[in-house]
Amino acid sequence: MSIETDSQLAADSLLPPTHLSLKHKLFDHFDRFQAPFSERRAILISGDLIIVLVAITGAFGLWQLAAERASGQTSDLANLVQGSWYWLPILLGGWYLLAYLNDLYDIPSSTYRLVTAVRLSLTGLLFLVLYLAVFFFLPEELPRRFFLYFLLLAMPGIMAWRWFYAALFSISPLQHRLMIVGHGKRAQAIAYSLAQIRNLNYRLVGYVLDQPCLPYARPWGLAELGTVPQLTSLAKSHRVAEIVVANDDNLSPEVFQQLIECQARGVRVSLMPELYEKLYHKVPIEHIDLYWALQVMQDRPVFNRIQLILKRVLDVGLAMNGLLLVAPLLPLVALAIWIDSPGPIFYRQVRAGRAGQPFKIYKFRTMTPNAEKGGQAVWAQKNDARITRVGKFLRQTRLDELPQLINILKGEMSFVGPRPERPEFVEQLQEQVPFYRTRLMVKPGLTGWAQTHYDYGNSVKDALIKLQYDFYYIRHWSLWLDIYTIFRTFAVVLRFKGM
Repeated sequence: MSIETDSQLAADSLLPPTHLSLKHKLFDHFDRFQAPFSERRAILISGDLIIVLVAITGAFGLWQLAAERASGQTSDLANLVQGSWYWLPILLGGWYLLAYLNDLYDIPSSTYRLVTAVRLSLTGLLFLVLYLAVFFFLPEELPRRFFLYFLLLAMPGIMAWRWFYAALFSISPLQHRLMIVGHGKRAQAIAYSLAQIRNLNYRLVGYVLDQPCLPYARPWGLAELGTVPQLTSLAKSHRVAEIVVANDDNLSPEVFQQLIECQARGVRVSLMPELYEKLYHKVPIEHIDLYWALQVMQDRPVFNRIQLILKRVLDVGLAMNGLLLVAPLLPLVALAIWIDSPGPIFYRQVRAGRAGQPFKIYKFRTMTPNAEKGGQAVWAQKNDARITRVGKFLRQTRLDELPQLINILKGEMSFVGPRPERPEFVEQLQEQVPFYRTRLMVKPGLTGWAQTHYDYGNSVKDALIKLQYDFYYIRHWSLWLDIYTIFRTFAVVLRFKGM
C-alpha cells in the first residue's frame, strides 16, 4: 500500500492545467479496474478456476496420448471425456475448497509471492493426500496418470497467474485509490493499518478535514486535501475509488450530503470499522461506538433459530465422531498424567457460558494439584511453574481440551466459538474492556476464531485483542466459517502453537 506524499501532490499542483487534464484523461479509463476486496477476490477465483479447467482438459489429452502409446491404438478423446465427466465438478470444487481453506483468496496477502507459493504448494499437497486416501478405497475408479497430469499442469499455471495478478495490481493506474474523511483517532488508526500491509496495492491519496475549526494531527503523514464542502470535487480530481469515513463524531448533514453525492457518482463509501475488518479479520473495538456495535449485530445468522439448529447438528456430529476417534488415545493420556504428577486425571472448573450462565468445563489436568492456593482465581502465565511436564505437551497440542467434547454433547459448548472464561475474570474484564460481554452472546467453543489468529493471552491487553476476533466471528458467523476455523485449528495444533 502506498501513500501519496505532500511533495507528490505539490509537484502535480505545479503542472499547467492542460498537462493535468491530459494526465487525467490518459488514466481516467483505468478507474473501472480499481476494484475493492470483493471484486479482486472474484478475479482471483475466476482465474484459478479457468486454469483448473484448462488443466483438466490438458490432463485428458495427455491421458489419451499415454493410452494410445501403451495400446498402439487410437482412441476418441470425446468418448474419454464423456466417460469421466464427473472429474470436472470434483476437481473444480475440490480446488476451490482447499484453496479457500489455505487462504489463497485472502486479499491483503494475495500479492505476496512467497506466501502464495507456500500456500499453493500446501494446497497441492493436500489435494494429493486426499486423492491417495480415496484411491486406497477405489483403486479401479481413479486413474493415477490423469491426476498426476492435472497437478503438473495446474500448479505451474496457477502460480504463473498469481504472479501476473500481483504484478498487474502493482501498476499505479490500477491501484485502488482511497481518501479518508476525518483526522482524529479513527483516521490515524486506518491510515496506519493500511501503511502496515505492504503490497496491498491500495493508494491513500490524502484526507479531508471534517472539523476544520479544531486542532488536528495529520493522519500518518497524509496530505490534507481540503475540507468537506470540497469533498465531491476532490474525489473527482484525485480519481478516488473509495472514501473511508473515519471521523470521530457523528456525521454532520453536510458530510452526509457530500457522501451521498460521491456515491451517486460511483465512488464507494466505507466506514472505517468495515475496512479494518477486511484488513485484519477482527473488529476495531477501540474505534467503534455503541450504536454501531448494536446495529451490526442485528439479524445476524448466529441468532437465527434455523441456523442455530444446523450449528447444533454440526456440533453433535463432530463431537461424537471426535470421541470415537480419540477414544484409544484417552487411556494413554490419562496414564501419562498420573505417572508425571499423581492426582486427579481430569480437572473441572466453572466457566461462563452463553449469557453468562455458569457451567463446569472438563479438561485433562495440566497443573500440579491445588495449583490455586486459597481458591483465588489466577491467570495462567507463559512458562507457568504450576504446569507439569506432560501438561505442557498437552497444552501445546491442545489435547487437554479433548474432554470438552462432553460439554459439547451436553449443549453447554459449541465446537467453534469464543473460549469460555472464568466468571471472576469476566467481571474483571467487562469493567476494563469495552463490549466484553458481546462474547457471551453465543455459546463458548472448543476452538475459536481468536484462538486460530492469536496466541495464548493472560492480560487485559490480550483480552482486548481476542475480543476483537470474537466480535468478528459473531458478526460474520456461518457454518462455512466454522469449518474454516476447524481447519485452521488443525494447522495451529500441528505447529504446537498452544500454550
